[in-house]
Amino acid sequence: MFKIDCCSHPTTGRRSVNGWHGSRETPVKPAKAEKRLNMTGNNSSGSPLSVHVSCWWAGLDSAPTSVLVGVSGGADSVALLTAMVAADGIPESRIVVGHVNHGLRDVESDEDAQWVASLARSLRVQHEEIRVDLGDQVSEEAARRERYGALAEMAVRNGCRGVAVAHTRDDQVETVLHHLLRGTGLKGLAGMSDRQPLQDGLELWRPLLDISRAAVERWLQSLGQSWREDATNRQTRWTRNRIRHELLPVLERDYNPQVKEALVRVSRLSSEALGIVDEAVRQLAQTCVLQKSPSLVRLDLERLAGVPEPMVRAMVMELWCSQEWPRQGMSFAHWRALSNLVREGTAVDLPGGVRARRNGSVLRIERDP
Repeated sequence: MFKIDCCSHPTTGRRSVNGWHGSRETPVKPAKAEKRLNMTGNNSSGSPLSVHVSCWWAGLDSAPTSVLVGVSGGADSVALLTAMVAADGIPESRIVVGHVNHGLRDVESDEDAQWVASLARSLRVQHEEIRVDLGDQVSEEAARRERYGALAEMAVRNGCRGVAVAHTRDDQVETVLHHLLRGTGLKGLAGMSDRQPLQDGLELWRPLLDISRAAVERWLQSLGQSWREDATNRQTRWTRNRIRHELLPVLERDYNPQVKEALVRVSRLSSEALGIVDEAVRQLAQTCVLQKSPSLVRLDLERLAGVPEPMVRAMVMELWCSQEWPRQGMSFAHWRALSNLVREGTAVDLPGGVRARRNGSVLRIERDP
C-alpha cells in the first residue's frame, strides 16, 4: 500500500530501460494520460504525493498561475511532475516542463530528452528543452549553474513566476553532510530552503524537500509510472555520489542508524537560527549602508562600532551575495579580514577583483568593472 513516509529506507528493484521494476518479466510502463490525470494512489494508511504537493502549494503567499517544472527524467522529477498534474495536485496552474540536456552522456542524454518530451506529450503539458555546453568545465558546480540558468531562461520565456525542482529529503541530507565536510557555517548547515529567490525576479520551489527518495519511488510504482536512470549517479568520482553510496551507508551501519534524521534535525535547527541572524543582519545593513551600486558598497563605520565581529562578517557576506560577486575564492580568512577592517587596518585585496579600503569613517568595498 502506498504511503508518504519521510523516514523510510530505499526500496530495491531491478533496472529496466526506462526505470526500476520489481520483477524480471515486465518493466514498469508509462501510464495512460487519463490515468495520470486521476492518480490519487491513495489508501486509508496515508496521503498521496499529489496531496502533499497541493498542500505545500497552498502555503505559498499567492498560488502562481504558471510554473516551470525542471524534469530530468529521473524518479524525483517525474514524481513531482505527475503529482502536480494529478486531479488532486495543482490543476489550476499552467505547468510547463523544462528539460536541460547537458550532453554529458552522448546518446543517453538525447534519449533522456526524448523520453521527457514523450512524457510531457502524454500528460498534455507544454514542453521545452535547452541544451547546454559545459566545455572543459565539467564539474558539479558548473553543471548546477548552467542548469539553473537554463531553467530560469525557459521560465521567463514562458511567462512563469518560478521554477519547481524535485530535491528530496535525501538530497537535503547529502547537502548538509557535504557542507559539513567542507567546513561550513550556519547557512551551510541549514542546507536547502524549500523556496528561495532564483534570478530575473523568479522564485525556486522545492515541494518535495520533506519527502524521502524511497517514498517518491513507491509513488511512481503505485501508478505504474517508469522513469529514467542516469548511470553517472553511481560513479563515485563525484563527491556527492561518494557521500550517497559510500559515506552515508557507513555512518548508518557503524555509527548511527538514524543519521539521516539527525542531519535533517541539524538542518531545521540551523535554519531557525539563521532566520534570527538574517533579520538582525537586515536591520544592521539598513543602518550602515551609505551607498550600494553593482560595483560598489560604502559602509558607515561609526554605525558598526561595537557590533560583534561575527555579526559584521554575516552582514558583509550577505551584501557580497546580494551584489552577485563571485564567492568561490572567498575563504573564512578572507571574510574575517574584510570584517576586521571595521576596527583596524586600511586595506584588503580580495578574490574576484574586489578591494576593500578604509577611509576615515567609511569602508569602501569595490569590484573592478
